[in-house]
Amino acid sequence: MTTVQPSEYHHINDLLQRIGTSVETAECHGLLTGLLCAQEVVDSAAWISYILANVEDREDSLTEEAHAVFSALLGRVLDQLNDPEYGFELMLPDDGSSLAERTTALAEWCQSFLLGLSMGSIQDVAQFPDGSREIIHDMMEITRAEIGAENGSEEDEHAFAEIVEYIRMGVLLIREEIRAVRRPRPSDAVVH
Repeated sequence: MTTVQPSEYHHINDLLQRIGTSVETAECHGLLTGLLCAQEVVDSAAWISYILANVEDREDSLTEEAHAVFSALLGRVLDQLNDPEYGFELMLPDDGSSLAERTTALAEWCQSFLLGLSMGSIQDVAQFPDGSREIIHDMMEITRAEIGAENGSEEDEHAFAEIVEYIRMGVLLIREEIRAVRRPRPSDAVVH
């Protein structure tokens, strides 16, 4: 199981900027995670097309690099979500970034995760158990998160770490509950 390395976050952000998209790494990762929670299979080409939607059509080494990086990211996130050791990690700026930057990235990650769920045909969360509904509601609140000071206190840092852990574990719960809801029940079986 591989955790997200700070250099990977920056490499993907740099690639997204060089390609000319306004999407950031946290948004890209949140969207992919939401899609993978909502669907058993995600079409790599469709997901990459969405990320690169506002980029000029071109066939060059940069575009090839983007497709390779995003395809690998899809596989890695799926592996993390399936990890029996709960190895899934949110792809956010590292602790060297300001708390304000990390808070903004977390808000964008949550917003993109919710978009990924929606793109994955999750339209009505009322069908899910209270746990998932509460986490999704909390994510909606986090999308509006702001921090006044550029650098937070130690208490702010601790609170941020707790929120990230809550979202991380919440994503795993949401995925399991979506899978349980979509799993055929014995009463759905056709008997001949």
